[in-house]
Amino acid sequence: MTRILVVEDENMIAMELAWLVEDAGYLVLGPEWSVEGARKAIGKRVDLALLDVNLGGETVFPVSKILDGMGIPFIFITSHSALLPAEYRQRPLMTKPFNQQDLLALILTVLAGSAQTDGDS
Repeated sequence: MTRILVVEDENMIAMELAWLVEDAGYLVLGPEWSVEGARKAIGKRVDLALLDVNLGGETVFPVSKILDGMGIPFIFITSHSALLPAEYRQRPLMTKPFNQQDLLALILTVLAGSAQTDGDS
């Protein structure tokens, strides 16, 4: 079963993301509320991560660097897209407030792209 890590510090959004992921048939890891919590969760098998950019005053970029190094795809979910460094501006992004169907479609697209990349290696 596909495992999706949810990293979001706003409780209502974190729960909405977790329910959305679970209702779509994926296994939810988290939600994690901090960079440290997300780092620990990455120790488990993760197939995709949904990352809020701003986690209570710290940015999620240390987590995205770890995921990048491990070849794990991620989607930024933020209302602060201006905070994205240039190196991440071409990454999948969903702005808040998000449409659930649009986010599910993006998740499917990213997972499909990841499966193709895994198959090519």
